[in-house]
Amino acid sequence: MTRRLLATLFGLAWRAVLLAVLVAYSTSPLGALGAEVNVVLPPGIRFSSLTATNGASYTGHTEGDFAVTASANNWFVSQVYGNGVPSIYDGPTGSPGVASLTISDSAGRFTLNSLDYSSNNGDSTFHIQGFLGASLQFDETGTLFGSFPPNFSFQTLVSSHSSTPIDGLVLNFNPGSGVTSINLDNIAVATVAVPEPACFGLLSAGLAALVVSRRARR
Repeated sequence: MTRRLLATLFGLAWRAVLLAVLVAYSTSPLGALGAEVNVVLPPGIRFSSLTATNGASYTGHTEGDFAVTASANNWFVSQVYGNGVPSIYDGPTGSPGVASLTISDSAGRFTLNSLDYSSNNGDSTFHIQGFLGASLQFDETGTLFGSFPPNFSFQTLVSSHSSTPIDGLVLNFNPGSGVTSINLDNIAVATVAVPEPACFGLLSAGLAALVVSRRARR
């Protein structure tokens, strides 16, 4: 078998493998080889599974891969007010205190995009920290703008670090003067997916075929 024929055969094999890689890439939910891509599985933390009565104490729950842990004696379930009920609120109503939530993802790393809040009857402040292991990845502080009667409503706080992968999230809330409660809903967190092993296998096979093809041409 001549060198030219070998080179031709290896060239055809390389093209076939490359085509297979491209097909796997285009049909993969990841959207990119070797990249981290945000995929919401499930769509964040909506509190929709909470069935406790209105005003019941909230200590945390698991929703999909996400686990929420609440600071003791500060959080309660609201079945009458939410951006889609139920929601949770920093209370008790009329005398809320400094409250925090800790969020982790059993699937690994995740990102924070936004959350919905209602700081009732006054402004409050927030302090959000994202961690990767013991390393602080971001630290955000700011104002939760007040919602007032007769048209109480939720607002959305968008994170300025929505593309930063973390494995631990701490949300701290400090009610301002006159604030009667802070409702929280729809924490938009998203699992950071990793590339599928099959994609790496195809890519490795394609690179190996390319090396052999180039050697055959020498």
